[in-house]
Amino acid sequence: MAAGSTKCHFVVSGNETVLVPLDRRCFDLDAAMMMPQNPEATARTAIRLVSDMPTVDYATGNCSICMENLWPSDGSSASRRLSCGHVYHHDCITDWLLNANSYSCPLCRRQISL
Repeated sequence: MAAGSTKCHFVVSGNETVLVPLDRRCFDLDAAMMMPQNPEATARTAIRLVSDMPTVDYATGNCSICMENLWPSDGSSASRRLSCGHVYHHDCITDWLLNANSYSCPLCRRQISL
């Protein structure tokens, strides 16, 4: 391509044709639909949900989110038990709730009460 030229694609709308530069960021509908209406409120809710979950001092098995062994409690980062009975690392379930579409258990999808 010659120096100074710009790659473009054509967008046809009705009887008009518009050149749109390819390097211009396009709207991503999937990302927009997944984005929470109020990210700060979503973060506060997720953190509150996790802090309200009972801690598990001596959990056995693996965390189904990161697949690592559950470890003994060490304060605020203790493993957390959901209402369905599944147990996850504190950081794992917090990240799950912050990034998931809904407040549900990663394994059985049971809703976590607000």
